Amino acid sequence: MIDFISGLLGSIIRVIFNVFGHNYFVALLIFTLLTKLLLFPLMLKQLKSTASIQKIAPEDKKLREKYKDNPQKLNEELTKLYTENKISPLGGCLIPLIQIPIIFAMFWVVKQPLTYIVQTDPAVIESYTQEYLGKEEVTEAEMKEYEIAIAKKYNLLDMNIGLGLNLGDTPKDAFLQDENNRVSKLTLIIPLLTLVFAIISNKVSQRKMQMTEDQAEMQKSMNLVMPLLSTYIAFAWPIALGVYWLFGSVLGIIQQLVIDKIMEKESGVIEVKGKKKKDKVLFLGKGDNNND
Repeated sequence: MIDFISGLLGSIIRVIFNVFGHNYFVALLIFTLLTKLLLFPLMLKQLKSTASIQKIAPEDKKLREKYKDNPQKLNEELTKLYTENKISPLGGCLIPLIQIPIIFAMFWVVKQPLTYIVQTDPAVIESYTQEYLGKEEVTEAEMKEYEIAIAKKYNLLDMNIGLGLNLGDTPKDAFLQDENNRVSKLTLIIPLLTLVFAIISNKVSQRKMQMTEDQAEMQKSMNLVMPLLSTYIAFAWPIALGVYWLFGSVLGIIQQLVIDKIMEKESGVIEVKGKKKKDKVLFLGKGDNNND
């Protein structure tokens, strides 16, 4: 399944890669932007669902206090509350369920760019791997393991982005004792920025949220785990994946601000409509009194 998704994502990046002059860096940025744009309607729908959950948060809290000693009754009442308001408690999981397979697939896309993006003939990759390892026979596992190394050494894919950074470099290799394989310390900027923007993204997305107790506990764990996880991934994998995650966080912050504006505008329209309706009723009432 992941291999299929990796192939699909790789093909999409390849199209962008070909259109934009075989620039791997630009292709990654545009691919990230496209995924955000495609997921935007779902994100908006999810946040509207979250807003509905926030509206029933006070009632949710009352039920938890009332039936705190009766878990079975509490579950029944909570289910009834959510059903009556047509709300799914797991509605906020939709976007992560879509994003997780994409992230896992991207692991392999950036690890094997010749296979998934350039779509190099496996026989050619095998030949280069044999030369790189100095062996007459190599396994499929070795071909996968050293694919990005041979892409860099034999310049089969231009991954340089300036300042001595290469999308095929892995930040953790900045601490290698072997100078021949050690990468620039500048690569550490990617995981550090990934951490910073992951935290900012969490703050921006949650600053107006009012959650139930269960949601708050779940979110507290996510706020700790996700920034650390994204930082580890950006540190332990080629910076191409870190760039994808980092740019995604930046776009996510912008997306959240846009969604906030949309929801504020919709909320304002509802309030104005309600006010106009009320004024109309008062005016009619006044007119009726004059007729009397």
